Amino acid sequence: MNIFRRIYLRAELAVAVFGIIAAGTAAAASSDQPFFNYKGKAWKASDLTSGTQQAAYDVEVEHFEKLKRVADAAIFDMHVAELAKSKNKSPQEVEKDLIKVKEPSDGEAKTWFEKNKDRIPYPFDQIKGEIKRLITAEQTQGKRQELVNKLKKDGKFSLAVNEPVAPVLEIDTLGYPASGNVKAKVKVVEFADYQCPHCRQAADVMKKLLPRYKDRIQFVYMDFPINPSGVSRAVAEGAVCASEQNKFWEYHNLAFSKQSTLNKDSPLALAKELKLEEKAFDACMKSGKASALVEKSKQEAERLGVSGTPAIYVNGKRQLVAHTEADMSAMIEKALK
Repeated sequence: MNIFRRIYLRAELAVAVFGIIAAGTAAAASSDQPFFNYKGKAWKASDLTSGTQQAAYDVEVEHFEKLKRVADAAIFDMHVAELAKSKNKSPQEVEKDLIKVKEPSDGEAKTWFEKNKDRIPYPFDQIKGEIKRLITAEQTQGKRQELVNKLKKDGKFSLAVNEPVAPVLEIDTLGYPASGNVKAKVKVVEFADYQCPHCRQAADVMKKLLPRYKDRIQFVYMDFPINPSGVSRAVAEGAVCASEQNKFWEYHNLAFSKQSTLNKDSPLALAKELKLEEKAFDACMKSGKASALVEKSKQEAERLGVSGTPAIYVNGKRQLVAHTEADMSAMIEKALK
């Protein structure tokens, strides 16, 4: 069997396997379909606890993303095989012609190093070669994906897999700070940690979006202090006490703006900066009320199956969304339709 035939068969097999798996995924994605049988009963995902429903959905999403990558790889392989046959070249030669990446310069490698040096325990000269190979790999993947996206567009590609549907979970938000219209069609709930960089990004975005959507949404903030330092929890408790003086959002925004310098003394420092009544704030912090409310929020997050922050829900559905203004706005717009 010649090499071109083998490549065609590999691509055809990938598509066939993709189709078979896709059919299974489509059936499994529905919470109305039986999930497993136990003690004479067929259990659906919707019969299970909120945390288990979320865990099952997370697995489906991961599987779905992998299937999309399989489809992209199959499309790329088919295109290379077609070109190789028409040009009487090997697939390796064709792929090399299709994906051309210039070797990174020392300056590009140095720029990459400077952006990431906080996470790299080695001097630049020692790992310069590895950085260049990494940059080359990233650029190669980027060009490959650009080509695949064009092929999909030109070939009128459509995915024959049903995207997993997030379970709708009941979230106990009673007693937690909210902004917007309590009767709004769209309710956004966020579980966050004051020391989480992505949470800071999400907070900055929501600060911009709330005035834009005004009474069309309600936003509820809940704490899930998972940073082991204990600082996030202390700051969260301070937010509860600031709320007693009607300064929650001011405290909340100030805390995120000072994220890099937060410590266990920050609650009082933030209270002083906001000119809160210090005796009342201190009494609140010592009363245990703030600690209890933060703990209740943490337990609610755990009940829902939250394992990281920020965790954002829209009308009870967990959202897998980038924390950019464009993406979070699109998330809200979709829910408003």
